[in-house]
Amino acid sequence: MSVMNLVRSAISAAHFQIEQTDYSKAMLDGSMNSKDYSRGLGQLWHVHGALEQSVQVAGGIAAFFTPEMIRTATIQRDLSFFGFDITSFGVVAETNSIVVQIQEWATAKPFALLGCIYILEGSRMGSLVIAKPLGKSLGLEPGSTAGLEYHTEGAAGTPMRLRSFKESVDHAGLGADAESDLVQGAVKFMDMLNNLYTILPVNKELATQTPQLKTA
Repeated sequence: MSVMNLVRSAISAAHFQIEQTDYSKAMLDGSMNSKDYSRGLGQLWHVHGALEQSVQVAGGIAAFFTPEMIRTATIQRDLSFFGFDITSFGVVAETNSIVVQIQEWATAKPFALLGCIYILEGSRMGSLVIAKPLGKSLGLEPGSTAGLEYHTEGAAGTPMRLRSFKESVDHAGLGADAESDLVQGAVKFMDMLNNLYTILPVNKELATQTPQLKTA
């Protein structure tokens, strides 16, 4: 079995669990509101930021990380659309734990970062399904991508981009130790994301409200 198939199997249970969190469900069932959605995006900005910085210093990883995988600027635009910025929400303990772990992996177990990349890029497959119901829940105009770029940006190329990443890793000849770090990193990262999604609040009473945008 290829290493990427091993990763997929290893995280399957946690992948199911994260889909059962209130936050994940709210993005699909029409009960998400712009503030709660933005709060989650704010946490993800720190996660992506840590990864984007770490892949540049982790030996042998930068070649697998393409410009399309940079998401922090996208998140900032979405937050701005809903009237927030990165400082609007504090960093919760669960997010901080992920950031610290990513930074540690960058120097101690760099190939674990490939597991993080795979999970975050794999989540963009879910975005292909999430974008439409989430936009409706947030009161956005049908077909509009403003505020939803985290889910819509590069959507047409997502399947090929993910496939290319997996093939590159599978054919890289990483070696047993690096592949073990990759699998273990993916499992740990997925579990930590689960912890984050579990504590993200969802106030369903505020759902379907039209976002109130900041004015100058």
